Amino acid sequence: MTYRSIRSFLHLSVLALFVALTASCYLPNKFELTMQVAPDGRYAVAYDGTLTQLLFLQRIGSGELQGHAIDEYVGIYENEMRRNSGFKEVTYLGNAEYQVKYEKQGSLAKEKQYSFPTRRGIVLGLRRWTAESAQDYIARFEATGHPALQSLAEAGFANEPHIMELFGDRLPAKMRQDLIANGFWIQGEIRIWTAAKVGYHNANRVVEGNPSLYIWSIDDLNQPSPHMILAWTPPSAD
Repeated sequence: MTYRSIRSFLHLSVLALFVALTASCYLPNKFELTMQVAPDGRYAVAYDGTLTQLLFLQRIGSGELQGHAIDEYVGIYENEMRRNSGFKEVTYLGNAEYQVKYEKQGSLAKEKQYSFPTRRGIVLGLRRWTAESAQDYIARFEATGHPALQSLAEAGFANEPHIMELFGDRLPAKMRQDLIANGFWIQGEIRIWTAAKVGYHNANRVVEGNPSLYIWSIDDLNQPSPHMILAWTPPSAD
């Protein structure tokens, strides 16, 4: 995003901005994100690319932050990221944008949900369904006519006792339109390797194997967020 378009960010509506910020605080720009998901819920994530802090961007564009005040907030948001041990490198590029390298491993057997980069704004998340949440998700799919319903039925997921879901947040339409109009672009690729049984996905391309590779090529803010529903085999208690 150029300096001129940063200044144009001032013209975003305040309402759209704050609605968007509840969905996403950091937005990727140019990136590669890879994730390995084992059938038992273990995962490993790596991200190499840029993240733009949207509230910081708006405050620069509106003129609220200038000079030394900008320098102060550069450190504030850098420290916010570094409090997460997954961030291995954080470098400020200007205009609220940071170059980062991130690596994280974990297991859904120990946590219900993983979120990158934060729970407030999820570029990529992984969660396990509970009996209660599964009813809510299915009801939401039914209400919206989500294509996952048919895919899950065809894959026999009605008989799967445990399910995990890979997902991402999506900015509200007004926010996406304003960002695009003011020169914000996105270019990246998300790659997911898994040997787990997949009941639904919206990947652009799949390379079958053991594990299989699911690829999303991202070049438009209006593209649907990555989405997969997989069978989860919890590790035994032995």
